[in-house]
Amino acid sequence: MSHTAIRLRSRGLAAAAAALTLVLTGCSSGSSDSAGSGKQTIVFWGWSDMSKPVALWNKTHPDIHVKFQAITSNFYPKLQAAITGKDGAPDITQVDYPNLTSTIIAGDLKDITAESADLKPHFKPAVWDQVVVNDKVYGVPQDIGTQVLYYRSDVFKEAGLTAPKTWDEYMAVAAKLKKAHPKAYTTAFPANGGAWLASLAWNAKARWFGTDKDAWKVDLDDQPTLKVAEYWQKMLDKGYAKGDQHWQPTWFKGLAKGTYLTWIGPAWGGAALKENAPDLSGKWAVAPLPQWTKGDTAPVYWGGSLTALTSVTDKTDAAVKFISWLNTSKESAKLLVADVLPASDIGQGIPELTKPDPYFGGQVPGEVFTVRGTESTPWTWGPTMTDTTNYLNDAMQSVINKSTTLPDAMKKVDGETKSQLKRKGLSVR
Repeated sequence: MSHTAIRLRSRGLAAAAAALTLVLTGCSSGSSDSAGSGKQTIVFWGWSDMSKPVALWNKTHPDIHVKFQAITSNFYPKLQAAITGKDGAPDITQVDYPNLTSTIIAGDLKDITAESADLKPHFKPAVWDQVVVNDKVYGVPQDIGTQVLYYRSDVFKEAGLTAPKTWDEYMAVAAKLKKAHPKAYTTAFPANGGAWLASLAWNAKARWFGTDKDAWKVDLDDQPTLKVAEYWQKMLDKGYAKGDQHWQPTWFKGLAKGTYLTWIGPAWGGAALKENAPDLSGKWAVAPLPQWTKGDTAPVYWGGSLTALTSVTDKTDAAVKFISWLNTSKESAKLLVADVLPASDIGQGIPELTKPDPYFGGQVPGEVFTVRGTESTPWTWGPTMTDTTNYLNDAMQSVINKSTTLPDAMKKVDGETKSQLKRKGLSVR
């Protein structure tokens, strides 16, 4: 699993009654370390390369030795098996944000609300919210995938266009691009784009999930979401967007050959452009994601991960010290940035993110990835996001096949998600 193609995983949830209790009350957190005084070893599992920051920690913190293990396939099933068996389980684990709630429900993570109280000021509210479920904190944000607009600067310049700041402007740009390049499309509408669509709903201030005492609130067809759905249905109907699949060879070829002239993608997606469209170096640029309200600058995110303590660790204090340093120190951020976009304010202020990038025509993309303006609408990921994402993907494929419209598809996804939560024994309000 890599940060350049975060995908939601499938695995079973705990029994319904236990799941409901866990998600609404949180796992208990002990703060005493059974290892006592002296040198301790804590085991850290992740998919991103953490070897360099771990090496620096071990060099500068001789009393707490971190052993990093890269798990590059079947990450969550292996984590679940290790925790259930209580044999070889890590003390610390990476978790991607959309899967936090279901990982809590499965009983895999420890509540560190008390231990992390002084860390909240290191992050913007919308970023910190990614590690909070039902007012309990389950980790520290590590990296964040700010959603941005990648666009062909050479094509835009030729057509006398500038990067659109609003969705109305984006639609107008799409019309002009279609006229100038009839065989090209402004962007792809991805059949595997459940996470992509979620970020666009968030951008419109939708609220798909929330908790109300002992129940989940679910609304995947609220008015902001339907506004987004109607917009993208229009993009498809007018031929401005083309059905495809992100991360697949045909889509990459489309980016490289000029089939697609923009891409709404995450900060970590820049690496995919460089790798798959190297001949277009200097011809791509990055701009903030368009907004529905002119002057708004609220960021939203696609992907990213946190570091959390597993529910079976008996080294809470040592583990919290490490993940605090890992995710809030400048020393660590300078090493993390080679692989991920640091989530902390300190990490997003390091000099490495102010360097011009030749691929993006000498632009400083870090200034776009780390832009901060108006604060984002709060966003909560649901307890069965793997299922919800599958429903979204199926719906988007049906829209591409013209067997339904996106607004109607979202109403169906809303019903499917509510039914799935109920089947899991979760209350829905």
